[in-house]
Amino acid sequence: MPPSLRPIWVLGAGAAVVTVAMVTSRGGLAGSKASADSVDDVGAINATPPAASIGGEPLVAPAPVSSPAQLPPLAAPPAPPAPRPISGSLVGDAALAGEIDLDRMTLAGDHYEVPISGNRTAILTLDPTIQQAAEKTLARAKAPMGAIAVVDTDGRVLALAGRKTTDPKGGKDGISDWHLALGSWAPAASIFKIVSASALLEAGVEPSDKVCFHGGLRSVTESNLVDGKNDSRCEDLTYAVAYSQNAIIAKLAHAHLDPDKLGAMAQRLGVSGALPSFALPGDAGAVDMPASNDVEFARTAAGFANTKLSAMGGALLADAIATRGESVTPRIVEAVMDHGKRIELSSAPPRRAISDDTAAQVGHMMEETCARGTAAKAFHGKRDDLPGGVRVAGKTGTLAKSDPIFLEYSWFVGYAPADRPTMSIAVVLGNAESWWMKGHQAARMVLAAALGRHTTVADR
Repeated sequence: MPPSLRPIWVLGAGAAVVTVAMVTSRGGLAGSKASADSVDDVGAINATPPAASIGGEPLVAPAPVSSPAQLPPLAAPPAPPAPRPISGSLVGDAALAGEIDLDRMTLAGDHYEVPISGNRTAILTLDPTIQQAAEKTLARAKAPMGAIAVVDTDGRVLALAGRKTTDPKGGKDGISDWHLALGSWAPAASIFKIVSASALLEAGVEPSDKVCFHGGLRSVTESNLVDGKNDSRCEDLTYAVAYSQNAIIAKLAHAHLDPDKLGAMAQRLGVSGALPSFALPGDAGAVDMPASNDVEFARTAAGFANTKLSAMGGALLADAIATRGESVTPRIVEAVMDHGKRIELSSAPPRRAISDDTAAQVGHMMEETCARGTAAKAFHGKRDDLPGGVRVAGKTGTLAKSDPIFLEYSWFVGYAPADRPTMSIAVVLGNAESWWMKGHQAARMVLAAALGRHTTVADR
């Protein structure tokens, strides 16, 4: 395993832009700039370059990088607590906090294991097939930074992978760093629309209620928040989530929500704060909710600003929808071998985050994302690598920042099978201006490897 690296927690904010790249048959790339979440679909490769500003914000070119180029510096993680003794049957793996170092894990037959104190061994929940698929996919993506997390619907972590390069442009030479899956170094972008849609449904908005709007592809401005003569098209909340339409989310949030309601929903869905009762240090995400129901609040609801998310946080958010509103506690330890005695760990009971109906409605919107929306090219094309024609529910997100270096964050969070979920996944790629892969493409690759293996294990 590679030497241990420390997690990246925060990257600076800059002007919001999105890069759309065209992949040639030889893997070559040609890029052009659009805006935050204006083109989630990798199929839209002929986007017209925007004007010199977006929604009043000037486009900021990425700062030149000196040679040799360096990514942002790493910050030291907090010191772990002292290990505690293990006895009997345990619920969750929090008692092993500070004991689990994935840099020391080894493959032992059909599982991974890690040595811990007292000459004991922790048997991990990681599935070798899914873990290796995640690692290989990140290597193929060649992104400067990337992370993947896959969790079972009961909270067991099936894959946890990260990768970074020393070259800000990315490339084939990279270093594995699982810490990247546990830190919220990327903006949540349109993944936060899952939170906003849940809050809007609870506020009485119906998925099929029509909203007339204009713009919203590249920005959210005050004119998007009220009805006006420029509102030339009408669509509903389901469309807004599936096609990542910012103006609809912004307008509905301004009319039906306030910072307290949206902030409370973010807390309930677990996208802010430390990962709950987990053996590994990390955080799910962070939300800096504006104090007033103004245009900045509307931009937050749409995913343009003020939110961050880790890959693990994204997987747990998707899992809360997959489990029809129940939030699970993650764990990465299956059992502890203590001098020949196997001590089993079980999953903690889930807590109710949102109602069954709310989760089902948001889940339908996420299915539409993969069937007809921004992820349709990856999940609804002429492909047969997903076993048995499995349907996937998910959400894409794209947002770029140029400080301290240019990175375009490409997200996918979702679950499968859509009608009977067994696992949830989150992929985040911090791509350079020229990219090899998008988040939803990477997610499909991992799911193609994972679904057949996981179904076999689950049916035993």
